[in-house]
Amino acid sequence: MHNSSISPFLDIYRLHHHPKNPQKQTDESFIQTEQLFLNTFQLGLFEVYDFLYTKCIDSNHFKQWIMDLKGQDFYNLAAVQFNEWLNGKNNEQKTDFVDVLTAEQHALWSTNGYLKIERLINGPDCDAVTKLVCQTLNIDLTDSKTWYPQHELLQGLMLQKYQDEAIANIRNNTQLRAVFSSLYQHNNILPNCEKVSYNPPVNQHFSFKGSPLHWDINFETGPRYYIQGLLYLNDVPADRGAFTLIPGFHQQIDEYLTHFDHPEMAVAALRNKGLEIPVEGKKGDLIVWLESLPHAASPNRSDLPRFVQYVSFNEMG
Repeated sequence: MHNSSISPFLDIYRLHHHPKNPQKQTDESFIQTEQLFLNTFQLGLFEVYDFLYTKCIDSNHFKQWIMDLKGQDFYNLAAVQFNEWLNGKNNEQKTDFVDVLTAEQHALWSTNGYLKIERLINGPDCDAVTKLVCQTLNIDLTDSKTWYPQHELLQGLMLQKYQDEAIANIRNNTQLRAVFSSLYQHNNILPNCEKVSYNPPVNQHFSFKGSPLHWDINFETGPRYYIQGLLYLNDVPADRGAFTLIPGFHQQIDEYLTHFDHPEMAVAALRNKGLEIPVEGKKGDLIVWLESLPHAASPNRSDLPRFVQYVSFNEMG
């Protein structure tokens, strides 16, 4: 198949995000198609935006950038898959999945809105991503003076790095996918191309760079059954910047929001109540949670940095 086959979409997408003369798409399906495009080509949203807004010359340049990033063979296969999805020829049966979770795990998920799956990913796969983060940021874990780097890809705790075999190995892990399939109750899902995270210990020279308690919800459409996730790449006791959340809040959010004029006011009111709990874990532990749960990282008060890879899937159709 000729690899220019998605060029019409690349034209539309590039013009939608054109910095000087945007031709905004108002079609509701455009957002879904954008997500499908990012999923199929395994591209990170911020790296695409950075290219389109600061470097892109034309649609051929956009296509060539994707090919250079992903390789010609990957691009060609993704183009075929993307067109099949667009034409409705690639919709897997939603019933075609194996439930890998126990009844107890499903009950915990239903009650708490989050779940920790222990040791889902093996140590070497976790170590490979940790090594990648350290190499990217020039960190030596045996020398704490190197733990506080300045880097253009580092925004708060988030390292906007998406393309590497180590990251892809975890993103495409079959056991990881099986957990999300079990919670979505179907296998018609595609992995998101997510970022990694680095959280060094606070000290007198370095303050916590993470966000306060928050939601990642598009409140134009409201809370939905969407599952977020992260993988601990090293051991994370409660004091090592552990992930925190308010358990069970998915059962209260709709009623709670009615008391506030704006969702930001609602979550701000939760920040001083002390309702969130730290979810500690070991290297290879997966934490998944519903987007309705207020959540945040916490300051790292231990003697080592915390390493995380974010993982999630989008439902297709």
